[in-house]
This record gives sequence, C-alpha cells and structure tokens, in this order.
Amino acid sequence: MSRHTHGLRTWLLQRISAVYLAMFLLYVLIHCLRHGAHSYTQWQAWLTLPLMNIASAGFIIALMAHAWVGMRDVILDYLKPVGLRLAVLSLTGLLLAGSGLWALRSLLLAAVSAA
Repeated sequence: MSRHTHGLRTWLLQRISAVYLAMFLLYVLIHCLRHGAHSYTQWQAWLTLPLMNIASAGFIIALMAHAWVGMRDVILDYLKPVGLRLAVLSLTGLLLAGSGLWALRSLLLAAVSAA
C-alpha cells in the first residue's frame, strides 16, 4: 500500500467505526426506551443473545479502532520528540488493547455463564 492511501484508510476506518458506534448506541437506546428497566437477569439474557453478543463485540472492536486512530493522530500532531511520541503511542496501544481484550473476555464469560 502506498503512503498516499494510508491517510485515506485511517480516515475511512474512523468514519466507518463512528457510524457503527452511533447505530449500535441508537439501537441500545431504543431498546431500553421500549422495554423499560431490566433486572440483571433480563439484561444478561438480552446481552448474551448470539446476535447481540456479536454486535456488542463489534462495538468493542469499533470503539478500540476509533479510539486508536483518534489518539494516534493527536499524539502524532502534538508530541514532537520522537522518543516521547513512541512511548506514548506504545502505552496508548497497550491500554487500548488491554481494555478491548478485557471487555471481549467479559462478553465471552457472560455468554458462557448464561448458557
């Protein structure tokens, strides 16, 4: 891939992930408004439905990708010393990867415990 299309790829990733995040949150909001307050078991049963679980995993992945592109751009724009930039990028990547894996693990454990 040429350097000229790298910016387009990250721009598209940012926009596509934003659309998915907005659609997912709108769906969850509408669901909550239509069905009222849930007990813990109702909430868990809804979240562990196969399609909802996959959609939630997609939300987590889209959120991590969206956050990475945004944070990476801010770090590259505002941190000029190369060593500091590399350190902050590395810590940001580790934090996002760890958070995403933890959230995906939580989804998996909820699905397994409900089955």
